[in-house]
Amino acid sequence: MRVLAAVLLILVAFCQPAQAAPTLDTVTTASVYGCLRTNGAGVYDATVNRTFVTYSGTRHDIYVKAFDHSANMWSAAVKVATLDLTHDNAYHDYPVLTQLGDGRLAVFRATHTVSMQLYTAPTPRSITGTWTARTISTDKNTYPEPVVTGNTIHLFYSHNTDLSYPYRTFKVIKSTDGGRTWSAPRTIIDSGRTADRYAEVYAFGVTHRNGRVYLTWSLHGGPKGHNGGGKNIYAAYLDTASGTLFTVGGTSLGTVIDSSDTDKTRVVTTNPGDLPAGKALPEENPVTVVLNDGSLVLGYGVHTSTSARIVLSRFDGGTWTSTTADGSTSLFKDLVATGTGVDFSYASADRRRLLVKSWTAGGPVTAKHDLTVPYSAGADTTFYANFVENRPSDLVANTIDHETRKTNHTGRWPVFSIRG
Repeated sequence: MRVLAAVLLILVAFCQPAQAAPTLDTVTTASVYGCLRTNGAGVYDATVNRTFVTYSGTRHDIYVKAFDHSANMWSAAVKVATLDLTHDNAYHDYPVLTQLGDGRLAVFRATHTVSMQLYTAPTPRSITGTWTARTISTDKNTYPEPVVTGNTIHLFYSHNTDLSYPYRTFKVIKSTDGGRTWSAPRTIIDSGRTADRYAEVYAFGVTHRNGRVYLTWSLHGGPKGHNGGGKNIYAAYLDTASGTLFTVGGTSLGTVIDSSDTDKTRVVTTNPGDLPAGKALPEENPVTVVLNDGSLVLGYGVHTSTSARIVLSRFDGGTWTSTTADGSTSLFKDLVATGTGVDFSYASADRRRLLVKSWTAGGPVTAKHDLTVPYSAGADTTFYANFVENRPSDLVANTIDHETRKTNHTGRWPVFSIRG
């Protein structure tokens, strides 16, 4: 009987559907470093069955390409804008790609700490032709995070309020006509000039579902100055109909999350003084998404002097519960909701592998892809690995040489795509 049971188990194992190997494609071999967050590397348009991607090329000029899934081929690169940047902070001027309600592709880009630019394609669902460029804000803008719903665009960004303190608030501008006109800036997160000087709002994940924009951020700065350290992970949501901010549990925070609200929104407490060598920040790319049952999942990487973890925390019934998805690395990249669960991407501690895994609440973490990163031209680090908007089976990832990333402005490093 035991022999029969063992045979049956083997048969069941062999009858399970195999996970198909993903397809890796090189998007370009001529990119430079851009510090893109968890949004904006690529977007899929089902109407034309194409994925559109963006990247920073030589001297940080902005490019886009399209992958035709029916023809199984990439288009030629189209230059959206010539930036011709060679200074060491140029990596902040990275492009963020999205699609407007009328089908036109759009790229947002901050001239770091100065202004915000919007580039739009001339025709819907296509990258060809000359893109239109406009400055839409001069509010010391940094790190654009657009959310598009029909003709309405909420554009979130950090405001370079007082770099010397250091102090950065978090703001939003809004367009209700597809980006033609914009509201005045509105501050929505303001920690104030805290005594410990951790007063720079750094948002890594901005996601939208059912009229709620979920914001996930940390506070950076500290005694070492601008971005010299960081602490904690916070989450809240903006109700787009009323303009009111809420805790994830539904408590109203009014129109601004200020110093009196900070503790109400804190999800993870970190120690800015307990870090491994070479790390200034405890967190890696925290982002919150909503599942079909209304519960939330916060994904992030976190490390101390003695540990490194990839963590998934679920908020349900007023309580957060955490699962360590990997206890060997903290190099978290992105998270996407897949209905009743999530997929997430991260890099191995030695940066040689990129992993994509799945998790459903109450179940185990399961592997989807475990890939050797196709490094070349001296690259040794995957900075971002973003799920493609509207096509969560696919990702777009970049590679850089960590040591020379800020000083090398000649496009030489690959961007690659993963099609699941």
